[in-house]
Amino acid sequence: MNLKKTRVNFNISERKILLWVFDLMAIAFTAGLLGTFDFFTYYNTYDFPLHQGLFLLLVYSFFAQVFEAYDLHRSSRFDLILYHIILAISWTVLVFLMTPKITPFLPEHRIDILYFYTAILVGVVLWRFLYINLLIKPWFYKWVILVAKEKDLDALAKALMNSDPHYKIIGFLDLTQKTRGSSREVKKNVFLSMGNQEKSRLDTQLIPLVSLAELEGFIKQHEVKDIVVANNSRQNLALPLYRSLLELSKQGISIRDYNKEYEAMNARVPIQHVKKEFYRFFPYHRANQNRLSLFFQRVIDLSISTIGLLLFMPVLIILIGLLNKLFNRGPLFYTQKRVGHNGEKFTIYKFRTMAVDAELKGPQYTTKDDARVTWFGRVMRRLRIDEFPQLLNILKGEMNIIGPRPERPEFVKDLSEQIPFYDVRHVIKPGLTGWAQVNHNYGTSKDDALIKLQYDLYYIKNRSIFLDLSIYIKTLSTVLFMRGQ
Repeated sequence: MNLKKTRVNFNISERKILLWVFDLMAIAFTAGLLGTFDFFTYYNTYDFPLHQGLFLLLVYSFFAQVFEAYDLHRSSRFDLILYHIILAISWTVLVFLMTPKITPFLPEHRIDILYFYTAILVGVVLWRFLYINLLIKPWFYKWVILVAKEKDLDALAKALMNSDPHYKIIGFLDLTQKTRGSSREVKKNVFLSMGNQEKSRLDTQLIPLVSLAELEGFIKQHEVKDIVVANNSRQNLALPLYRSLLELSKQGISIRDYNKEYEAMNARVPIQHVKKEFYRFFPYHRANQNRLSLFFQRVIDLSISTIGLLLFMPVLIILIGLLNKLFNRGPLFYTQKRVGHNGEKFTIYKFRTMAVDAELKGPQYTTKDDARVTWFGRVMRRLRIDEFPQLLNILKGEMNIIGPRPERPEFVKDLSEQIPFYDVRHVIKPGLTGWAQVNHNYGTSKDDALIKLQYDLYYIKNRSIFLDLSIYIKTLSTVLFMRGQ
C-alpha cells in the first residue's frame, strides 16, 4: 500500500519548541529592526554585542516558562495567552533594563524604554496571532485511530483528547471484533468538516467504527499517521490484526502503546489502565538509588533550606507572628504527623492557617473555601508561606525540596485501601513541592488523590535534574498566580 502523506503532525514537545523558537526569532527581529532607526538611542543594532542579545533571549525564555507562555491549551486561544505573553515580556524588559553591566546602560531618552517594550511585545503577539489563526488548524491536528475494546472506548478516548486540544481520535477499531461489521452505530459524516469535528470531538459516540478490512482505506482517505493500541489485558493480538498493524508499520504508520502515549501527553503514569502489569510497566528510575545523585540532591536541599532559614525565617516569624496575633489568635506554629520515606511517620512544621478548634471532629480534607481556614491563613496558603517552616524538616532529612506531598497517616491508610499502588509514592522522601503539586490542584477527594498519584509516579519514574528544574520554575508560577489552598 502506498500511503499518501501530505499532513504534517507535531507532537506536544515539538509544538512547544516551535513556539519557543519563533518567540525568540520574533524578539530578535523586532529588537534588531528597532535598533536600526535613528530616533532610537538605547542601542544600535550594528554595534549590539552578541552576549547582550543572547541575554535578552535567555531572560525571556525564563519568564516565558514562569508565566506559562507555552501551555498549549492557552496558546490555542489568543484571549487566554495574551495576558501571559504581556507578563513575560514586561518582566523580561524590566530585568534587561536593570542589569546595565550585562546589557546597555539606561537610555538618555526614557521614551526609548517604551519603544523597546512595545517593539518586542508586538513582535511576539503578532507571531502568536499568526500561529493561532494560520498554523494551528491545517498543521497541528493529529488524527489518530484507537484500537481498544468497545467498552473502554469512552474513557480511553476522552483521556487522550482532553490532554491535547489538537488530538483527534477519528476512528476506532474494536479489539474484540471478529467480523467485518458491528452493531455499533457509525456516523461517518462527522468528518465532512473540521468545524463539526471540533464541536463534537469529546462525544465518543461520533467516533466511527473501522473494521479490519476497511482499515487501510480509512487510513489513506484521512491521511492518518498514528495508531494507538490499548491492549491492557496483555493478551496476544488476534493474528489478522497483528499482521495488519505490522504491515502498516512498514509503510511508516506509527503504532504506539496507549499507556506510553498517555504518559507522554499528560506527564503522568496511567495506573488506572495498567492494573496488574504495573510493576513491569513502572521501572524505578536509577536516580532513586544512585548514591552520587542522592548525595548531590541532599547538598542542594541542605543549601536551599539553610539559606532560606537564615535569611527569611527570622523576618517571617516577626511579621507573621504579629499578623497572627491580629487575625489568627492562636499559636503561630502548627505540627502534624505525616507519612514519609518508606512509610515512616514524622512531624511536619507549618505556620498555622486554621482556627484552633479546626479538628474537633477528627481529621478531614481541606476543601475549597473551607470555613476552618482563617482569612489570614488563606492568604498564607495562596502564597505558600505557611509551608516555609518545612525547611526544618528538610534540614533534618525527613523531606526533600522536591518529592511527593506527605499525607496524614489517616488519609494514607484510607487511600492505600482504595487506590492500587498508592504506597509506591513512599519509595522516596516527600517534598515541599513536587510534580503533582505544580500540575494539579489541592487534593480534596479520592479522584484528586488518584490524579496526584499519577504525577508522583511519573516523577519517581523520570526523576532528573531537568525535571527538577522544571518543577522549580512551575513552583514559582504557582506562587505568582496564587494557586495554593
